[in-house]
Amino acid sequence: MKYFIILISLGLLGVATTLTTQMIVQAKENQEMKTDLAEINHARYGLMNADEWRDQVTLIMSKKILEMDLAPENRVELQHSLENIMYSLLDDLEIIIKERTSGQFSSMKRMIAGMVLDVNQLRDSVPSYAAKVLDELNKPETKKGIQTYLTDKLGNLSMETYSLDSMRPFLEVLAKYDTDNKIACREYLEAEVEQRSKAINQKVLMILGAVLLIFLLNTLTPYSRGWPRALTLMFASLCLLIGGVTTPMIDLEAMIDLLRFQLIGEEIRFADNIIFFQSKSISDLVEILIRDGSIEMIFVGVLVFTFSIIFPTLKLISSLLWSLGNERLNSNKIIRFFVFKSGKWSMADVMVVAIFMAYIGFNGIVGNQMDMLSRSSDAVEIFTTNGTKLLGGFYLFLSFVVSSLVLSEILSRKSK
Repeated sequence: MKYFIILISLGLLGVATTLTTQMIVQAKENQEMKTDLAEINHARYGLMNADEWRDQVTLIMSKKILEMDLAPENRVELQHSLENIMYSLLDDLEIIIKERTSGQFSSMKRMIAGMVLDVNQLRDSVPSYAAKVLDELNKPETKKGIQTYLTDKLGNLSMETYSLDSMRPFLEVLAKYDTDNKIACREYLEAEVEQRSKAINQKVLMILGAVLLIFLLNTLTPYSRGWPRALTLMFASLCLLIGGVTTPMIDLEAMIDLLRFQLIGEEIRFADNIIFFQSKSISDLVEILIRDGSIEMIFVGVLVFTFSIIFPTLKLISSLLWSLGNERLNSNKIIRFFVFKSGKWSMADVMVVAIFMAYIGFNGIVGNQMDMLSRSSDAVEIFTTNGTKLLGGFYLFLSFVVSSLVLSEILSRKSK
């Protein structure tokens, strides 16, 4: 029975190790795809991009130009406006004639001007002139010419409107997935991310299940004693540690799913605009802090690396050496420190609590701001999404903390 339990434990350990390796690879690929998806969906290429506004406004204006027509209900109002313009022009003309016919022989000049141009007669003819202008504007050939002119003018103005933001990162993502279409690339990435996320979650559950069975077999059965048990438990905990520090722990995402409003009777809409996205693991965080270059950030990075990776690893190695039963090793102060006293100094449990509290805080802040944005205006319809969530890396690291405590208790009892 003893060897049977050892064989089962080793088999479960092999399963957990294989699944952890596969999960780490898939998590890294999924993290990269999520980042690429967030890049092409970023608001700077949509809602905050002048090119997107230009394209939508130009399309609406082109449609309105093609639909341009003189409706009967508008004719009376338009004719009245044209008459007022003509009357105003005649008033200006009359003032100019008076100015130019003043001075010496003013009476004769005005008589001659009146013979050439009768302003009062022109005033009487203004309504008929306005009607003829409207009739001319309503002719198909005239309307087509105006539409052509307005369309060309709109095209010139559109060419003068462009975004100053660099599109290079966006184009690099499209080229990476061999497409020149944003929608096609987004659909592909969304499908891949969803599929890989499900596979990763399944592997995380299987890893946790395998490790749990290993601990149950090696703590509750009377046959599970000696260094094989400690060795198996330590390698099982190591799987959790490696998976926890190398895979993303939390996704922070704020997205405007849909923004739409009416512009001259037509809908302006922007969909799937990412405002903020981050998906990082502990190892990613350490790398970012150290690459920052400032003394403060390097110091924080070293602290995170020490207390989340170095201390737990040394604890497992020391536990392995202590379980071998060598008196010289067991009496070593450093080994005894990491086996029995490093728990309160490793701060792994503190980090788990910090990450969980950060998740609650970010989730609350992002959710509150997205909700306020959604209720900002009745004229503009906005739908927002708070995509902040804990990932498999967090649960693996949390499980490592628990398994480490259990392992310390087992070794402590053995020592007594």
